[in-house]
Amino acid sequence: DTSDMYPRKQMVSVLFTDIRGFAGMAEDMTPKELSELINRHYFSPLDQIIYDYRGTLDKHIGDGIMGIFGAPKAADDDTVRAVMAAVHMRDEMGKINKYLADQDQGKRIAVGIGIGTGEAMVGIFGSAKKKEYTAFGHPVNIASRLEHMAREDQILICEQTYERVKDLVEAEIMGAFTLRGMDKPVEVFNIIAMKRPSE
Repeated sequence: DTSDMYPRKQMVSVLFTDIRGFAGMAEDMTPKELSELINRHYFSPLDQIIYDYRGTLDKHIGDGIMGIFGAPKAADDDTVRAVMAAVHMRDEMGKINKYLADQDQGKRIAVGIGIGTGEAMVGIFGSAKKKEYTAFGHPVNIASRLEHMAREDQILICEQTYERVKDLVEAEIMGAFTLRGMDKPVEVFNIIAMKRPSE
């Protein structure tokens, strides 16, 4: 049904992930080494996690990955799946970095993640030369800003995201931050872990 692709407003959770210190990594490696490292140990596993949690892989932006949860198809648990995907990504990068250390490659992929939730414009946008399904708007901007704020292994989320997952996660409040391009301060939370079912 192509009607799912028509531009419209929709509630979504947007996930951004990015490699910390990527420019430095790129300087220290040959193009072949760099492409093998990030394709095999970053893009491939993290893209797969977005699919595994029924997200839409929107795009790669340099060394960044953007995933949308809630479009084209919306579900009640979109935000929960976005957060679960982020935690899975962090766990996966921990395993990958252990593997790289065990291989004695002297390489490490440090990743930060941001998630924003809210109403976005979603659909196919572009020109005759290039069109793509994507999302625009507040949650995209928030996710991008939070990802830039995040240190290695941090998953930073906005209040709208937190309100939808607060019973399922252990999180600490980081405070209210005025993010670039935002009129009002954004309450930011750091996800420590998913709660165990018994908690």
